Amino acid sequence: MPPLNRNRALRLAFALTLLVATPPVGPAAQDQPIIRTEVQQIFVPVAVASQAGEPVTDLTRKDFHLFEDGVEQEIINCAREEVPLNVVFLMDISHSTFMELGAIKKAVRTFVGALQPEDRVAIITFNNEARLILDWSNDLARLDRALERVVPKGSTVWYDALYVTYTDLLPAVRGKKVIVSVTDGWDTASLVEFDDILRKATVSDTQVYIVSKTAGIRDYAEYYKREYGLKYDETRIMQIMYAADSQLRKLAYETGGRVIDPRGAGSIEEVYSRLVRELRQQYYLSYTPHNIMRDGQYRKIVVQVDRVGVRVSHRPGYEAR
Repeated sequence: MPPLNRNRALRLAFALTLLVATPPVGPAAQDQPIIRTEVQQIFVPVAVASQAGEPVTDLTRKDFHLFEDGVEQEIINCAREEVPLNVVFLMDISHSTFMELGAIKKAVRTFVGALQPEDRVAIITFNNEARLILDWSNDLARLDRALERVVPKGSTVWYDALYVTYTDLLPAVRGKKVIVSVTDGWDTASLVEFDDILRKATVSDTQVYIVSKTAGIRDYAEYYKREYGLKYDETRIMQIMYAADSQLRKLAYETGGRVIDPRGAGSIEEVYSRLVRELRQQYYLSYTPHNIMRDGQYRKIVVQVDRVGVRVSHRPGYEAR
């Protein structure tokens, strides 16, 4: 299957060509944004936990109150385990993963083995390019064949992998959508920037869960700093990891997902096993907003629960496009 980012790069180049070749329009036309009106359901995955962190799974629709920009909305649906999962695994197969790629493959297989028959997964690998190696399946034999061909090498196009996931893979998918990845967030060769990804993420209703290696790499750099004195390489690595960690947390927060620190959390396989259970225990709310203007403005979402002593987490809003 050809690399996904090749077609995307051609589309980007063509779009840039149009921007250069198209004569400027008059001031009146430039000052008038295109605003659409469209009735569209908004989907909001919601996790509810006790103060001890245990999932609360006995809530019904009447227990939830959902607000958009301060205005309470009517919740149309409130589902939980019956909602099929559509999970995209973004697998970093750059040269830096050669020591752990076997464990990541095993973890992906464990995750897929725990899914329900109606659930589906897709896998995009990324090093010098983003490549779709499994296109929406839950067949373990197909998964094994796809993973057997994966060899670590090359650089890291983390942003490009996210871009093609949002642009090429997810738009036609209905139901609950999740992106899962093990990464340090250190992008070395992408054609797009993080801000481009964040804009895509705030429009999509896809949660992002990241098993982050940034803290472990920072610990490694700190060790060398203590033992051998501060060197330029260690200083630069720590700066890069702090910046990458900030981006990963921003992406997870804006999508209603989270960043998972694997230190002390067991193996990657154990982390993935807990994650699939967590996704199954979430509530999946949907509503039709009172404000139907698709004007590109940000809409803030707040979900409240009629239950004392619980913690509620969800994406904070979306761009109305």
